[in-house]
Amino acid sequence: MPVRENSIEGLRSAIVSSDGIEFDLRMLDDGSIVLHHDRSPSIPSDARSGGSPHVEGWAFEDLKPYGLERFETMLEDTTIVEAWRTQAKVGVIELKRPHPHHVGGRRGFDDRTDLAHMARLASTVHEALNAADIPAANTVLYAFHPRMSEVVKQAGWTRPWSRLTPNLPPFGGRTMQRTVAAPSFLRHSFASLVRRQQQAGSPMMPCTLDYLTGLTKHLHVGRSVGLHGAAMQRLRSAQKGFPVYVWPAPLALEADLLDAGLTCISDDVTTVAPRYEDGRVRWTRPATAPLSGLAPSAASDEEAVTLHAELQREVAPWHELSTEERRVHLEAWRGRWSWKRTVDDLLQDVAEDGSTMPWEAVRMVGHRGCGVTPRPVLSLNDT
Repeated sequence: MPVRENSIEGLRSAIVSSDGIEFDLRMLDDGSIVLHHDRSPSIPSDARSGGSPHVEGWAFEDLKPYGLERFETMLEDTTIVEAWRTQAKVGVIELKRPHPHHVGGRRGFDDRTDLAHMARLASTVHEALNAADIPAANTVLYAFHPRMSEVVKQAGWTRPWSRLTPNLPPFGGRTMQRTVAAPSFLRHSFASLVRRQQQAGSPMMPCTLDYLTGLTKHLHVGRSVGLHGAAMQRLRSAQKGFPVYVWPAPLALEADLLDAGLTCISDDVTTVAPRYEDGRVRWTRPATAPLSGLAPSAASDEEAVTLHAELQREVAPWHELSTEERRVHLEAWRGRWSWKRTVDDLLQDVAEDGSTMPWEAVRMVGHRGCGVTPRPVLSLNDT
């Protein structure tokens, strides 16, 4: 049975296996902050009978028997917190918006309706991170909210933040959401999104894979970018060294995304896949356990497993490197991916103990921990 998404077990496994974790937070009716993605409680349908259709309308004690977990409990997990606090692992936090009906929205939808809810959620998360001594440089907050700047201002959020685009409304099914988001996608090129995130002061840009592969990358205004040839050169030109986090990052495209200098928010960080199609050994900690050059190639999966075990024993993690060793890696990465900042500037973002690293670092991040799992996510069998 797969490890549940947005579970402490899954997040623990992912943060050990990769360069960081991405997870979803919602605020329940009693003020509890919980790890949960869906708008409705992801429990068996018969267990939802008589309850609110929106997870925000439930109390924690009602969902706890099904295995729902609190954010505060996650911050009590020593493995997660130690990696996040001291090993330069990144935490990508998505705040989930409540359904508009839960916060008083009626026929239309006003993006201001849920501002108070979202600000309270962000403020509570901010206080919890501060209390746990999680470095600000190791966190980024985002949401599908066109008024994200107002959310963080009202919350008193002082850590890095970004905004997910194109905006998806907090209601409707997948088809409806994509239909509503389509005009925004069509009128914004990859380059324009980079500029918008830079102007907003974001340390990185969340990006849908639709901008990089397939027919969809040609549908928006402006020049398309991609992962190969001239399209990748246009990507580099538009990116100008600005960090980009891509989801989904399917295993079949993982090597191409990393080679292009893009961080992968992956559902497969704990999946056993010893090597890529070109023979290179798969290494899921490219930033926090950096290799000297490219990963070695293997002629078979068996050889790849052996080489991977050797790398596990021999490669020193980022937080154990000397300043000069970190400088060597930053110089190599800067040259490979055309980063604009100087190495000295990049080193300003690195704590003396190696507990932080520049946002430019190309990472593997576990999406919802170990990846998306089948519905319902929660059940009485989990306890």
